[in-house]
Amino acid sequence: MLLKSLAKIEPREWTGSAAGVETTLHQLSPYIGKIKSTIAASLISRFTRKGDSVCDPFSGSGTIALEAWLAGRRVTANDSSPYANLLTRAKLFPYASVKHAFADIEDVAKLADKTADKFDLRRVPLWVRQFFHPETLREILTWNSILSSRDLYFLRSCLMGILHHQRPGFLSFPSSHTVPYLRRKKFPRSRFPRLYEYRSLRDRLERKVSRAFRRIPDLDTNLDRACFREDAARFIPSGRVDAVITSPPYMRQLNYGRDNRLRLWLLGVADWKRLDEHISPSEKNFLTLIRSCLALWRPTLLPNGRCVLILGDTWSRLYDLSLPDVVETIAVAELGGYTVECRYCEEIPMLRRVRRGYCGSQSETILVLAVK
Repeated sequence: MLLKSLAKIEPREWTGSAAGVETTLHQLSPYIGKIKSTIAASLISRFTRKGDSVCDPFSGSGTIALEAWLAGRRVTANDSSPYANLLTRAKLFPYASVKHAFADIEDVAKLADKTADKFDLRRVPLWVRQFFHPETLREILTWNSILSSRDLYFLRSCLMGILHHQRPGFLSFPSSHTVPYLRRKKFPRSRFPRLYEYRSLRDRLERKVSRAFRRIPDLDTNLDRACFREDAARFIPSGRVDAVITSPPYMRQLNYGRDNRLRLWLLGVADWKRLDEHISPSEKNFLTLIRSCLALWRPTLLPNGRCVLILGDTWSRLYDLSLPDVVETIAVAELGGYTVECRYCEEIPMLRRVRRGYCGSQSETILVLAVK
């Protein structure tokens, strides 16, 4: 297999913001710590060929999976988080057109009008209720229930995308758009009363769907795509793959349960703290997880296959090494069957940080492991 070398990558391939050039399918709903779409596209281009099979066992918001599909690769994605799974599924199986999406919205709206009264808001946790006008929340609960029962994951992803922010096009009282916290001090009700009024769901959802279809390339729906929600430590694709390209969690550098708690509650996760123990693992649990994954991936990869890992600069106290060095040690020295083809490290610019002033990983390393 003749592949381009990462050593020849020019960082300018992914410098600058991708928001204005990437497909708007990437922008269905916010997701902390997601890989930049241009980085994903570059790695896919350099380490796979058209028609190859790409697996992302920690798919997150589905960036790698979507870019692999756009590049003509067969895709298998997996993530144990209900929110991550929803976003990935929506991106791999979108509507054929905005017209088809609007037809489903019309059907859901008719059913919602008949069933809205069945929800008792007193049974909703107070911390959830404080984000919404009561009638807006009733609509959210009704639509969310119908979208779930009908497996309308694309529309449900779009609903997650407009769930909270202070802008008029969103559903909540003034709040951050990524990590849910209210902004009462910045936007007090006495000075901004309109931000605390009822907000109708349907018109905002239709505008969100229209934005999602604003920039979509030709999509080959004949290519194989699959999306799973399983524990990565036990997830094995249904066939051998040409490349594993993924960004595993950074040893609790981010809290994917806590920081997505409002959306997760609507997806049926009542206890985000318990979920966080699994999807945002501690150092000890992460090392157990990555060791299991590397052992699973080795026989899954085809000859000349690659394992491309995007890793933060977290420091391991158990190994007294950086995370990339730890993963390399586990793969090469402890498990065997892998060789290091190359490494590439760069700083994470502030513009890519969801939280300003966040002092977690300051850089990320792309570690490329080749099968012996």
